[in-house]
Amino acid sequence: MATNPTLSEIEINRPDASALCDADGPIPTFPPRALDEQGRLIPISPEERKARSEAAIRALRAIELLPDDDPPGSTEELFRSLDANRPEGAKQFEGMY
Repeated sequence: MATNPTLSEIEINRPDASALCDADGPIPTFPPRALDEQGRLIPISPEERKARSEAAIRALRAIELLPDDDPPGSTEELFRSLDANRPEGAKQFEGMY
């Protein structure tokens, strides 16, 4: 059975992750949760749960402050692409592009 890493063993700033920052600096990232042999999540410590929760809240707040600088028409193109392979009558975004 796999063991949970302690909070000090958690890889906080993975080099492959682009750093999302806020006023407090880079927001910590965490490896995926570990699974047991049956595919169930292995429980994590209260400290790790709190750290993950705080990092998630910081990330959402930082994302909210990012500028919306998508090119004009990109949202409509996204909707059109998502509907492209859906059968007639099952289009989710029809009328929005």
